[in-house]
Amino acid sequence: MEISRRTVITSLAVAFVLPMTGCAAQVRSESVSETSGSAPREPETPATIPVTIGVPARPLSLDPALTVDAESHRSTRQVLETLLGVDPDTGAPIPQLASQWRATDDGLRYTFSLAPDVVFHDGTPLTAEVVAANFERWSRLPELLGQDRMDLLPRLAFASVFGGYRGDEQCRYVECQTVGERTVSLVLSEPIVFLAAALTSPPFALSSPGSWDAFDQALEDTSPESLPAALPAGTGPFRWGVPPDSDGEGQPDGADEAAPLVLDVVPDYRHGPSPVGPVHLAVVSGARQRLRELRRGRLDAFDYVTPATLRPLVQGGAQVLQRDPFSVLYLGMNVQHPVLGQLYVRQAAAHAIDRRALAEQHFLAGSGPADEFVPLSLGVTNPELTTYNYDRERARNLLELAGYRGEPLPFLYPVQTSRPYLPSPEPVYAQIAEDLARVGFVLEPVPVAWEDGYLERIPADTDRAFHLLGRTGEYRDPHHFLEPLFGAHASEFGYSNSLVVENLGRAATTSNRETRNTLYRRVAESVALDLPALPLVSPISAVASGHDLVSYPTSPVLDERFDRIVPVDQTTPGR
Repeated sequence: MEISRRTVITSLAVAFVLPMTGCAAQVRSESVSETSGSAPREPETPATIPVTIGVPARPLSLDPALTVDAESHRSTRQVLETLLGVDPDTGAPIPQLASQWRATDDGLRYTFSLAPDVVFHDGTPLTAEVVAANFERWSRLPELLGQDRMDLLPRLAFASVFGGYRGDEQCRYVECQTVGERTVSLVLSEPIVFLAAALTSPPFALSSPGSWDAFDQALEDTSPESLPAALPAGTGPFRWGVPPDSDGEGQPDGADEAAPLVLDVVPDYRHGPSPVGPVHLAVVSGARQRLRELRRGRLDAFDYVTPATLRPLVQGGAQVLQRDPFSVLYLGMNVQHPVLGQLYVRQAAAHAIDRRALAEQHFLAGSGPADEFVPLSLGVTNPELTTYNYDRERARNLLELAGYRGEPLPFLYPVQTSRPYLPSPEPVYAQIAEDLARVGFVLEPVPVAWEDGYLERIPADTDRAFHLLGRTGEYRDPHHFLEPLFGAHASEFGYSNSLVVENLGRAATTSNRETRNTLYRRVAESVALDLPALPLVSPISAVASGHDLVSYPTSPVLDERFDRIVPVDQTTPGR
């Protein structure tokens, strides 16, 4: 049976367009009138202020364990919480749903004490059994989804962190044991030295098992029309709200036709209610449209700022809040392709692209060309790394040595979106394509809208030669950038190197920092020599906020909780 993008992604996604209740679409502080047929709504905290944030795309899934999509994780961070949180200043793990944790000396057991009196939005109390159920569910994703669906997904977080799923030989996860009502232990077969950091990332956010039934039922049905409105219940400062009608009334111009995702304030949140809410995430795919709507006051903030929108934002007095570089844009090359399978051809492509000009012309100031997949701030830079300087003549000679005769090479690239590593896909593709064409490459452009399944199209299209993609950091460890791309079961580039796999596995279990860094440098050198992908740019991303917000929380790992937004009407800063 052919598996369509809609079948796969929609059945994996937790639908966020709930049945309509008669509420009309509203933006910002416009009043919401209820019809007599409306379902009763829990009263909002009077002090909260509505906020609308412009985002470039809808979430692909509201179950964060099933996606690597930044927009999915942006929304789920507001509703679902992890055992460990992120220190906003250092990015280090801090208590969240776990009030404290400890690891044994051998690193094979992590024990977490749960915070008391935490209740999910559906009324389920947070207990050790609930935590264990979440880990068991993540460990069995291939059983839940089926291998056909798994094959169309990127390398997901559980498999990347634990080495695989339950039953896999390389899987380091043994079990999640309950030790009393509010204590739980993760038992490992081998140590995972970055485990605490990894558990701060959205894919390890806990949800109430009582909210899984409708979602699990949807996975058994391949008919998109039968999907229920299933939403995971979390413990965060917001809960999934009722979206307005999808007729576009009151939405920002240029907004997507679908209703915005609504996040309602949880009045009895254990740390106090958010000062802003409800929060509307309005999809406005174009950067210039987002700028226009911020100027008109129809958006209170938007992501992602581009060089073309930076000057008018500054001139208009908007805040532009830059994030530290913690992502990488790369050119993927399919080593199984009959032409790209030749190393000379891949080397020619690497020499053909002017990465410095790419960074300077299409990314915010401070972005720079990248030679490695791991950000500089993680301290594993290899000073002796094989690199590929911009050299057109060298590129032409390599193509001639490879015997390339102008065969058309399909090049996939995303459109109608912005990502942390790629705020303007179309002009970036155009410059790369021009650089490649100048040395003799003949390209067949294949633009794919992000929401039409760009991520799934990459592994499914075995005829592709090139593709554009990137990696955004969600926790501070080199493993997060390297293993999903080049580990044992990574398939994005059709590339496998046993030495790379071995070194990544050793680095995951080695506690000595210098030894780990050496292993990661070896991985970087092997990848640079084999060249299944070329790092292009280490970009800076930024969010813009208008005059109605005092501050907006930014984070290099995108841990940007909306309850930390401070509106102008708020006299005291948020947490």
